[in-house]
This record gives sequence, structure tokens and C-alpha cells, in this order.
Amino acid sequence: MRTVSAGERIVIPPNTPHYFWNEGPDEARAIQELRPALQTEQFFRTYFALARDRKTDETGMPMFLQLVTLVPAFADEIRPTRPPWPVLRLLALILAPIARWRGLSRRLSIASRSTKGPDKYVSKNLWLSLHELP
Repeated sequence: MRTVSAGERIVIPPNTPHYFWNEGPDEARAIQELRPALQTEQFFRTYFALARDRKTDETGMPMFLQLVTLVPAFADEIRPTRPPWPVLRLLALILAPIARWRGLSRRLSIASRSTKGPDKYVSKNLWLSLHELP
């Protein structure tokens, strides 16, 4: 585990499992650069739409059946660290038809996003950023 302080910069090599969180009580801000970006923007639009629609748990993870729809859609951009990637890929393959049958989609319509403003699931700055993007 590594703690990054204000003003510090780290580089995470490709295919390195990692996660991050704010350990303190104060709001934390981070600037992240992803290269190559691929479909990372679409992933985060989808992820925060799920959070906005209350389709994530208290830790911010999408419901499991929703997660299995995201695995093949964004496998090159984001990979959850748990369950292990090969297990998650297999589960996604097996459970994706059930998820689709239940109406879960790989990508959410950004047009359906709320215009009421940010809430506890989406910070004000992120909400504004998502709404400023075309």
C-alpha cells in the first residue's frame, strides 16, 4: 500500500491491480490521466450514471448482475480487483444472458442523466463535468 500526499504524482504501470480511496475526513481531489484513454470516459459516464440511479452498493460497486454486463464492455479500460479477473470473466459469460433478460445494459444512456444537480453519490464538480461534456 502506498499513501499519496498533496502535490505528489504516481504512475501505475499497465495491468497493475490497484485501487484508491480517501482515508481522511476531508474531501480529496485527484487528477488522473489514463493513456491510452480508450473508452474510459464512457466507462465513467456509465459508472456515475449507475451511482446517480442508486444502482451501486455502499462501497460504490455496481450490483453484481450489472457488473457482469460491464466486464465485456470495458475489459480493456477497467478491471475490478475482486473477484479475480478470470473468475469474473467466466461469471460474466455465464450470467450476461440473465442480466440482459433482466433489462440490464452494458452502457447507460447519458441522455437520461439527472439535471436536478449533484447528490451524495456524485460530487458537484464531477456532476458539472459530466453535464458539460457533449
